[in-house]
This record gives sequence, C-alpha cells and structure tokens, in this order.
Amino acid sequence: MADFDQVLKKHIGELGPYQIWWCFLVYLPAIPCCMHMFSMVFIGATPVHYCATPELDLMDLLQRNGSWAERMNATIPWELTDGVWQHSSCTRYNLSDEYSNLAPTNTTAETFNMATNLSITGCDAGWEYDRSQFHTSVTMEFDLVCNRKWLNNLAQSILMVGVLCGAVLFGDLSDRYGRKLTFFIVLSLQVIFGVANAFTHSYAAFVCLRFLVGACAYPVFMIAFVIGQEIVGPSKRALAGSVIELAFAAAIMVLAGLAYAIREWTFLQLAITLPSAVSILSWWLIPESPRWLIARGRVEEAMEVIHLMAKRNGKTLPSDLDLDVKTRVRRSSGGQPSALDLVRTPNMLRKSVLIFFNWFVVTILYYGLSLGTSDLAGDDYVNFFLSGVVEVPGYLSSCVVIERFGRRVPHMLYMVVGGVACVAAAFIPKHLTPLTITLVMIGKFGAAGAFNIIYIWTGELYPTVVRNVGVGVSVLWSRCGGIASPFIALLKDVWGPLPLIILGAPACLAGALALVLPETLGLPLPQTSEEAEHFGRRRRTNEQYIPGNNVESDVKMIATQ
Repeated sequence: MADFDQVLKKHIGELGPYQIWWCFLVYLPAIPCCMHMFSMVFIGATPVHYCATPELDLMDLLQRNGSWAERMNATIPWELTDGVWQHSSCTRYNLSDEYSNLAPTNTTAETFNMATNLSITGCDAGWEYDRSQFHTSVTMEFDLVCNRKWLNNLAQSILMVGVLCGAVLFGDLSDRYGRKLTFFIVLSLQVIFGVANAFTHSYAAFVCLRFLVGACAYPVFMIAFVIGQEIVGPSKRALAGSVIELAFAAAIMVLAGLAYAIREWTFLQLAITLPSAVSILSWWLIPESPRWLIARGRVEEAMEVIHLMAKRNGKTLPSDLDLDVKTRVRRSSGGQPSALDLVRTPNMLRKSVLIFFNWFVVTILYYGLSLGTSDLAGDDYVNFFLSGVVEVPGYLSSCVVIERFGRRVPHMLYMVVGGVACVAAAFIPKHLTPLTITLVMIGKFGAAGAFNIIYIWTGELYPTVVRNVGVGVSVLWSRCGGIASPFIALLKDVWGPLPLIILGAPACLAGALALVLPETLGLPLPQTSEEAEHFGRRRRTNEQYIPGNNVESDVKMIATQ
C-alpha cells in the first residue's frame, strides 16, 4: 500500500513529460493574469502636466506672440521641488483680473511681464498633458493629478483588495469543488471583467471593475501554483514552484514591451486580457489534481488520472497498486475543512502567524519596489523591463539554494539582504544615483527570492485538505501589504528616506522570525490536519515529527540537520 508521493517516485516519475505539459498549460495563463498586477504603471501613468489656461487659448497668444517658454512664464508659477526650481503642476496665475489687458495690440514684453502682479489659483480649468510618451492613460482621462492623485494609488489598492477577497473565496472553492473547475471559472471571469474594464468611462466604474479583475486574475496564478505542487514529487516541488514564480518576471518584461508598442490605455488593457481567452480551450486537456481527489476520498477518479499520467510518461503501473487513503479523508474536526483549521490548534496557530507576517512584509517590499520604477533615472519602459530582469536571478538562485540548504535559512537571507539594501539606499546622497539604483535592485532581487521561497514553503507546511485555502489566506495577508504599498511612496513628502525604511526594516525582522518555522526539504506533504499539527513539532532536541503513510502508525522521527 503506497501514498501518492510514493507512486510518483516509484511508478510515474516525479517530473515526467506529462507533468511538464500539465504545468505548461496551467502556468501559461498566469502570465497575462500577473500583468494585471502591474498594469497601472502604464495604463495609469502620470505624464508631465500643467494647468490649462483657456484665457490665452482664446487669444491664440501662443501662435501670434509668444513661445511655449514665454507662455509658461506668463501663466504658471515657479516652485522649488527637491532643491530644483520648476514650473508648478498644480497651480497657475489667476488671469481673470488681467484678461482685459491681453489685447491683441499688446507687445510680447507687455503681455508676459504682467504675471508678477497676479495671484495664484488652482487648476480650475483642468490640465494640459504632455502626450508625447503616453497618448492616453487613466490619469489623463479622469484627471487623477494634484489633489486627486491619491485616486490613482487608490485604484491599485482596490485591485489588491480584489486579490485579497478572490484569494480567500476561490482558494476555499478550489479546496471544496476541485482545482480544475475553479481554475477555469476564474480564468473566464478574468477575461470578462478585464475586457469590460477597457471600456469604462467613469472613475467609479473603473475601480469597481479593477476590484473584480483582481479578484479573478490572481487566483489563476494561485491555483496554478497549487496544481504544480500537487502533481510533482517531493524533490521537484521547489523547481515547479520557482518556474511559475517566473511568471511575475515574464509578466513585467512582456508588459514593458506591450506598453512601449501600445500607447493607448484602452488597447493596452485589451492586449493584457485577451490572451487568457485562448487558454480556456485547454479545459479538455487538463485533468483534476489526483492529490485533491485522494484527499476527498474519490479514489477511482484519482486512479484514472494516475493511470493517465503513467501512460503519458511511458510508465507501467503494477497491477496490484493500492493507494493508502484510509486516513487521507479524515478531518480533524469531523467536518468540512475551512480557514479556521489554519489556527485551530496551537502549533498550527504559531506557524500560521509567522507565515502570514512574512507574506505581509515580503509583499510590501516587492510591490513597493516594483511600482516605484518610475522614480529611477532613464527611460520608463527600460527601467520597468529591467525590474523584471533582476527578478530572474532571484527566482533561479532561490530555487537552487533551497534544494541544498532548505527553506528556512535561505528565506531569512533573502529577506535580510533585501531589507538591508533598501534601508541603506534610503541614506545614500542624491548625487550618488547609480549607487541608490543598485541597492534598490538588490532589494528587488531579495524580494523576488523570498517571494519564491515563501510560496513553496507555505504550500508544503499546510496539509492537502486545506492547502489551497492556506495559500489563499496567506495571500490575503500579503494583499494587505499590497493595498498599503501604493501609498507608501507618498510618505516621501513627510521625510525623503521614510518609504525605503518602511520597506526594508520589517523585512529584516520577518526574515529572522522565519527561522522558527519547521524545515520541509525532502519531506512528504502533510495530508490531514492531524499530520500538519504534528509536523515540525520537536519531542526531543534533535528529533522532529514527519508525516508517514498512516497517521495511526507509530510517530516517525528523523534527526534534524
């Protein structure tokens, strides 16, 4: 009698051609779904803008008398920003009192010298935008600048609220009704809401649809991740998890190219969304997760999938193969598993608190740096592309080191390195811009590596019966960090180094606390809540419980390294 991990090792292969094909089919739609997480960088881009001055437009003054610089001096006051004098983006001179003086017979000097005696007012006539880089954007369409600029940040936060709700809702549904059905439901809804989002003409409708897009887009990635973890053997889980994490890096790089080619926000939104529609056709190619079927007691269906996997991998199953499932369908509470099982017992409560805190902090670090690429010197598209490139070594290196050194210590190191780099960057003098950028990119490298590890680690710490809801609730806490991250950049108005300090300092603390969590390298995945409660609990200084084939068997102990 063998459990599913043993079947994979001995008879199917831990990562055969069919598992690779399966992972490809569910991982591919995760890329456009991840692009929604960052799309506000371009569809909500804020170009250079100044107050509109309809009084001068009516006089056609720019064409007849003055150059652009003269018009700016006549209508827009100067202000000191970060030690540099520049024209204000949110105020203008009040020309109403002097409108009668702008007669066509006035000379250029007479026309433009009158500005020194004018009062200053807000942009009561709207704004003029520089459309040389971004032809249209949500910011320009809804005037999300000046005293309304926080609404731009709010739109990104609303998306993360949707991710938060969707992760819990669809995570629980996928544990109850299956990975496959839930995966294709959220994939279809993401296409519907994403397309609708492109045709909104009011800010309220836009943010409502952003909520729905977030609620459906991120669960596609989340469920794909869980499927990948459940269909490969223990020694290949880290690889499977790292490959799908590359979807974030790929999404950033592809989005940079799309945004460079498509400068209209409506068409860019469609270009991000529509590729997912093609993936819906793979319904007939993807079976249900056999591990989920076993956990639900649907043994015959699980055996059909197992036979299919063996056949596609060129393997032959023994005729007397019998799955050990008699304890897999038991529940610690005797009822339907739920999010309460994550904190119902002392050991699970302690592990969940530490997991949730690490998710919260690493998300603030990751999104705070990802959404702040416009602050880097140079081209916006190149900078954003490079922010995706730097993630690749973070994901790949973390994939390698966790197979050799486990999950705990590497996660701690990535978090601490990323946190220290951000704090150090906060105090670098402004004239050392290359050094600041280098430290920020090191911070992004650390965030990417830590994100990769915490995803894999979380999936291994929670049992099959609540694994998806465990990852979902973890994502809930991470999205609390995602909701806050767009507003952290605004704190630079209080104190310049404050945003980077807020990003970096908690990362160091979270990394240190992660050392309390148990190691999972090479261990079987816990299936039941009973196994998860005992998993990682030490009875003696050098011993740790690991899940066995039967929870009623003697407790197995291994020496910790």
